[in-house]
Amino acid sequence: MGLCLAGLGLSAMAERAPDCAPSAAVAAMPASHKPDNTIACGSAAGNAAAHEAAQLRLYDAATSQPSLTPAQQADGDSLSAPTRPLNASQRRVLALAPRVAAVARTYDIDPLLLHAIAHVESRHDPRARSAAGALGLLQVMPATARRFGVDDAPGALYDPAVNLEVGAAYLKSLQARFGNDLTLVLAAYNAGEGAVERHGRSVPPYAETRDYVRQVLAEYGALRAALALAERQESP
Repeated sequence: MGLCLAGLGLSAMAERAPDCAPSAAVAAMPASHKPDNTIACGSAAGNAAAHEAAQLRLYDAATSQPSLTPAQQADGDSLSAPTRPLNASQRRVLALAPRVAAVARTYDIDPLLLHAIAHVESRHDPRARSAAGALGLLQVMPATARRFGVDDAPGALYDPAVNLEVGAAYLKSLQARFGNDLTLVLAAYNAGEGAVERHGRSVPPYAETRDYVRQVLAEYGALRAALALAERQESP
């Protein structure tokens, strides 16, 4: 599978919108993780208004999966402003969108891919914590954060800015190890690099890992379909 990328576990907690201001931990992170090549499918920059429309329409209160159907894709008004109040997940998505876009530019990752990971991992909840101890938006383990120079990792990873920076840096390191194979990068993010290597550089035969890869790919595909529709609607 060609060039792209993605994320880890899942839980949901607080409904508050996060504060996306950069933290001291982010400012102190080493700059050695600047990518050499892009992890993206198509343009990572895209159209800002179209990206926002896609983000808003895909997180529907009625389902935990993207709500874009074939009928909606054919409907010229399907990405217009919603007629009902935003649900908590939609509010989190829009509050985080500027920070996600900034990190995506820094690491040359498609912002919609980061949104897909955050949705599967935590439903965009910066206070999420898994039973295994993974924290925040991208469910980063404290040990992983320490690898990338973050002190006081358990506390820092609840900061959306720190969590996104560490998650993106880790994804780039997995790309360096496994190339632009999205499936392997996702599998390694979920099960660990060693597990992928031990199974002949293939997806380990773990039900959780295979389901995780499937969910992120499905979410990302739906986000990209919505973005393509939004961009077509904005064309003169």
